[in-house]
Amino acid sequence: MSTIAISPRSANTSYYNPDVYAANHTEPIPAQTVPETAPCQAPAHLRRALDNIFHRSAVYRTEHRAIIEISHAVARAVFEIVAGYRTVNQLAFVMEPSCIAKLRRRALLETASYTLEPLPGTAHGQIISLHLDRCLSGSWECTVILGFKYRVRAVALKIEPWHGRWQVTDMELI
Repeated sequence: MSTIAISPRSANTSYYNPDVYAANHTEPIPAQTVPETAPCQAPAHLRRALDNIFHRSAVYRTEHRAIIEISHAVARAVFEIVAGYRTVNQLAFVMEPSCIAKLRRRALLETASYTLEPLPGTAHGQIISLHLDRCLSGSWECTVILGFKYRVRAVALKIEPWHGRWQVTDMELI
């Protein structure tokens, strides 16, 4: 998250510009004319203004939150399936059959050399980053990067509305 420094207005001072002040004054800068900066979180601070500027509705925010939750859960489950700790059928309610078949083939390829006793810390990945992009068609493209004990992996998901719910229609593992 990026932060923005916002300086509060004071009733008795104007905005401070050091170049203008140095050109017009020879005495030291008074302490009360230098504004203090307080960092604040940009998205939370500016959300209401940006929603009004870009005409975003409350539906957009709830849809965005749902996509974040789905992509977070599905990405972790995909890598648990590839690691051999879940069955592919657990994602059948949220994925198309073509994605299920692709994931099943990938899991068979990657779990062929695994043993019955997994190493500690290899099952669950920690989400490092999540990037979302809304397409003009109403679907979302999500990229999730997960960090495991010894490696970093990524999954790209395409999530589309389908009969009143969200469904993963395409998936790529990297």
